[in-house]
This record gives sequence, structure tokens and C-alpha cells, in this order.
Amino acid sequence: MKRYSILMVMDHCLICKDTKNLHIHEVFYGTGKRQISIKEGLCVTLCPFHHNASNHGVHLNKTLDLKIKKWAQKKWQEHNKKTTEDFIKLMGKNYL
Repeated sequence: MKRYSILMVMDHCLICKDTKNLHIHEVFYGTGKRQISIKEGLCVTLCPFHHNASNHGVHLNKTLDLKIKKWAQKKWQEHNKKTTEDFIKLMGKNYL
């Protein structure tokens, strides 16, 4: 399935703005959530350092992971004119 984003223009790293060797990251991942992220446009681009090639990457830095999840939930709710309850129905959890 083709990735797109309602969160950002996917031509740079969300964190450092680098434009080289970008990885697509589904913000919500795990059982079934990756496919929902893809369908809902909850994807961002990250450089390897901020994705999974360092301890600063979203997959190993839980603080960064939660920060992006909170931001993505807020943007999804605004974009779709939905409530926190709607998001919980979709993802099973509130990150705000």
C-alpha cells in the first residue's frame, strides 16, 4: 500500500530536516496499527539516525516516540474534525 501523510510533506526528516536516505515511519505500529497508520496517512519521514540507526531514533527513544504519537493524534483529530473518543475507537488508546 502506498504511503502518504496528512502530517507533513514527506521530503525531509521530521526531526532534523535532512533530505537524504529517508525512511517512511508509520507513527502507530504493532498489531494492526501499522495498516491503520498507512490507511489514515499517519506516516512521517525520518533520517536513519532519527528512525532506527541510533539510540536517538524513534524506535529506541520512547520520549521521542510518544511526542510524535501525541502530535500525530492531534493532527489527525484536527484534519478529520474528530474527537479523542473517535481516535480511541480507531487506535484503542489516547496519547494526549
